[in-house]
Amino acid sequence: MLACVSAPSPDAKSKVLPASTCHFVLIEDEPLLRDLLLGTLQQKFQPAAVHAFASGREGVAHCLACPVDLLLIDLGLPDLDGRDIIRQIRARDRKPRIVVLTGQVDGTLPAELVALGVAGFVDKAAPLEHAVRAVERVLAGGMYFFAGVMPAGSGIAMRAAAAGSAAASPSLLTVRERDVARLVAGGLSSKEIAQRLDLSPRTVENYRANLMQKIGVRDTAGLIRWSLENGLG
Repeated sequence: MLACVSAPSPDAKSKVLPASTCHFVLIEDEPLLRDLLLGTLQQKFQPAAVHAFASGREGVAHCLACPVDLLLIDLGLPDLDGRDIIRQIRARDRKPRIVVLTGQVDGTLPAELVALGVAGFVDKAAPLEHAVRAVERVLAGGMYFFAGVMPAGSGIAMRAAAAGSAAASPSLLTVRERDVARLVAGGLSSKEIAQRLDLSPRTVENYRANLMQKIGVRDTAGLIRWSLENGLG
């Protein structure tokens, strides 16, 4: 069963990045998939620059040496784990927007990747169109997760991965607050939620702030994790 989560960025100040001005980096060791992705990125987005690497070491060296706007990376590289690459890049205060591709899917992985600052995640078993959607959404300042398993929405694994994101019950929320939480997890902005619920954007922001305070989370990523854990995704 495939599960998709599309959501606003945890960083409310994330701006839209026009692909035509961006530097893309692709790190993928499978030659056929790498060539397919490279061609798709070039044709669909026409970035200012795009570099593809089969080696994790070569890819991370490039990312540390050059400003990179978008990193599309496989987790299961033969020489370096993709998570270690992401940590190295973050440790050097590089802040590319990151989309992960992997066949190593389990229910805890989406929450783990969010904690690493990843904005997009696509199961390699999914159609290529989902990688394209992930790049589009991440460039727009949002998040896009498409996994070949449910993200442990009601299981122990998700609760462990989301430790620190409150064990509060949805029963603490009003009906309207639950509606807002569900729509945030579904990928809608405050403006879109306002239109859906026939409210003002300011009112939606107030509901959002109140419900986040009630459940004990501080950012959108935490709200998404909590919503998935409690069946509101």
